Amino acid sequence: MFTMHEGYQKLLGLDITGMPNRIIGAANATPMKELLDLTGKVAIVSGGAMGMGFCAANRLCEAGASVVVADVADEYADKNLEFLKSKGYKVKYCKTDVSNVEQIKAAVDFTVEEFGGVDILVNNASVWSHRTLSEISKESLKEIVDVNLNGTLFFTQAVVDVMEKQGRGGKIINVASVAGLSEDPGPVMFEYVASKSAVIALTKSLVRALQPLKINVNCVIPGGMMTPGAMLTQATEAALEIRKTLKSPPIGDPDHVARVVFMMATQISDYMHGAEIIADGGACCGI
Repeated sequence: MFTMHEGYQKLLGLDITGMPNRIIGAANATPMKELLDLTGKVAIVSGGAMGMGFCAANRLCEAGASVVVADVADEYADKNLEFLKSKGYKVKYCKTDVSNVEQIKAAVDFTVEEFGGVDILVNNASVWSHRTLSEISKESLKEIVDVNLNGTLFFTQAVVDVMEKQGRGGKIINVASVAGLSEDPGPVMFEYVASKSAVIALTKSLVRALQPLKINVNCVIPGGMMTPGAMLTQATEAALEIRKTLKSPPIGDPDHVARVVFMMATQISDYMHGAEIIADGGACCGI
């Protein structure tokens, strides 16, 4: 039987008994530099042509990953990919409407053809809407859900198929929103709230299926950010009038959230399954 001293040594990863030690602890810990290195990894970032998605693509490239940006925003993609390539990064663009399952599959096939596989998926593509309750229609709800929820689900499905065949695990990072958590997300975001709440629930429901495949699926929950998508949010006149009466939440730099996405794409997240990481400048705490 171990003494307290011996047990403590085992927790540090020190084998003092001659028995195999399954605990890494401090003694055998992988250097942080290696944990953050994505050299040789291949990532897809949906909605990566602008805003937080672009910042995430930049961070993944910086760490050595090859990245495919899957987006519909040609005008942003051209300039932003030019910037990334000027830094010597390996990055490609594949025009992809994530509400179209066939285009999702084509983007995954493109990634495999260009870079040989897929190790990381960032489900970031999203659309916003501000409508009063009476202005919501079946069509308007479908537009939001098709991108925010269905796009996340079917991109995950297509990438998991590749990851399972590769047999080396992977990382899937879903991007939700504090709107999907807040008790008071505002009276004009019903469709967006519903879709982002569903993304959080979807993340958790995927864990049992993906953990045995050594695929980590986690969720980043951002607050308000200054991005082109946020500034171009669809909003009716009635919704705009209501928004004027609401308290403005903290507005963050999209790179702040991209850093969290990057962390979840590295070995740092190896023991994280179905986690929700909030990056909102304290908005959920009433700031």
